[in-house]
Amino acid sequence: MSSDIAIGIVETRGVVALSAGIEAMIKTADVRCVGVERVTSGYLAVAVRGTLAAVRQAVAAGEAAIRAHGDLRSSQVYPKPHPTTAALLDNPETARIREVMTGLRGEA
Repeated sequence: MSSDIAIGIVETRGVVALSAGIEAMIKTADVRCVGVERVTSGYLAVAVRGTLAAVRQAVAAGEAAIRAHGDLRSSQVYPKPHPTTAALLDNPETARIREVMTGLRGEA
């Protein structure tokens, strides 16, 4: 993992707010959605990866969109994540989510 890579995580309540947050993050900055997880009943989290500046910008945009559509629970940016931490997002479930997202976008 390159030293200029960062991970941003945003947690919210509700699918609508999460969808608005993801949309805002992806459209605002050059980041890649690397995970969407159900935390507990009604609470969901999304993780994005990119350069530190892009992740900070994306998380700020995601927070604003989530506040407009629901409840922001928390958010955090992790600059220069440890390789072990970053590897937690590279599990089979996350890979399956990425495949579905790729299929929805029509990418090869």
